[in-house]
Amino acid sequence: MENNSYKIKYLILSKMEEEFIELLLSGLDPNYEGGWPIRLAARYGCTNIVETMIQFGANPHLLSESGASTLQLAVFSGEHWDTDKWSFLLSCCDSSQLADGAAVAIIFNNDAALKKILGTGRCNTNIPTTLTGKTLELLAKGYKLAHLLNPPTIQSYHEPASTISPRTSRQSRTETMDTLSPYHSQRNLSPSVARFFHQTAGQTSLSPTRRGIVSTSSYADTSS
Repeated sequence: MENNSYKIKYLILSKMEEEFIELLLSGLDPNYEGGWPIRLAARYGCTNIVETMIQFGANPHLLSESGASTLQLAVFSGEHWDTDKWSFLLSCCDSSQLADGAAVAIIFNNDAALKKILGTGRCNTNIPTTLTGKTLELLAKGYKLAHLLNPPTIQSYHEPASTISPRTSRQSRTETMDTLSPYHSQRNLSPSVARFFHQTAGQTSLSPTRRGIVSTSSYADTSS
């Protein structure tokens, strides 16, 4: 199993699509070890691998231990959002999942991803997103991106300030935001958001443990 994990990781990070497809054809479970391969592929912008895995039966909605979805990681990667390469993934997401992806786009200043998500016309902005507990409208206003939320793509929603209660991160440790991916501009993040993205922001690769199980200690380390 350890060798299998290393091979999967290597093929994804090297973007060796044909070799990865051969691995799927040879019987690799598309939801291997809780689905971390598809989330890793999304984290590093491997659009073709993500699409192929979904076609082979991978579930893009399985979450990492910290609550990260394939879409959220794809947005966080910042790659290819000026193209239509993520359209297949977007088509697999329901309205609330799209909203969670849009929240990541707002927080990490990925305007291209935000426009693509809103452009689906299916993004639900009437409920709090799981990342911050705020609706997209409130979140966009806070990050000075309200101009991107244009009808009829997005519906206006006003939530009384007193009712906003950001959800607690599933990670119990208190962490601070030290570094971000070179793609992202650093912003003043709330502690809960900083905890959610902290370790993935500085993550460069997955490191299988001695037992052959990929670590789940970070956002990008995505086995559940």
